[in-house]
Amino acid sequence: MAAFCFSRLAFRSLLTLVLTGAGFFAALPASAAPARIIILRHGEKQDAYRLCPVGNERAQALAAQYLGKGAKDSLFPAGTAPAAILAVTLHTMELAAPAAATWALPVVMYTALPEAPTSPRKKRAKAASTAATSAPTPSAP
Repeated sequence: MAAFCFSRLAFRSLLTLVLTGAGFFAALPASAAPARIIILRHGEKQDAYRLCPVGNERAQALAAQYLGKGAKDSLFPAGTAPAAILAVTLHTMELAAPAAATWALPVVMYTALPEAPTSPRKKRAKAASTAATSAPTPSAP
C-alpha cells in the first residue's frame, strides 16, 4: 500500500512539474509568428500600372503619419521596426515604398500583374469558345 501512495505522490509531483513548465513556456511569446500584421490596400490608381498623384501623396502621408521610421503616430511600438514589408501588386508596392525606404527595407513582391486590356470582340470570342468547349456533346445512339 505504501508503494501505491508513493507512486501516486510521485505522479502528482511530476504532473505538477509538467503543468508548471507548460504554463511557463505557454507564457513566452512565439518568435516564429509576427507580433503584428498590417494589411494595406493600394492608393488611388491612375491605371493598371501606377498610382495617380493623389495615390502617391497618400503613400507619402502614410509613411509620415503611421508606417515610416519616426512617424508621428507610428503603428510600431517604440524601439521596434517592421520585420518585412510585402506587396502583391504594383499599386501596393508603390503605396508601401515610401515607408519601406524610411526603414531601409525592400518591398518584397509576391507579384500578381494586371491582365492586358481585352477588346469587347476578343471577350465575346473567348466567352464563345469557353461555352463551346464546356457544352455537353451529344452521344450516339
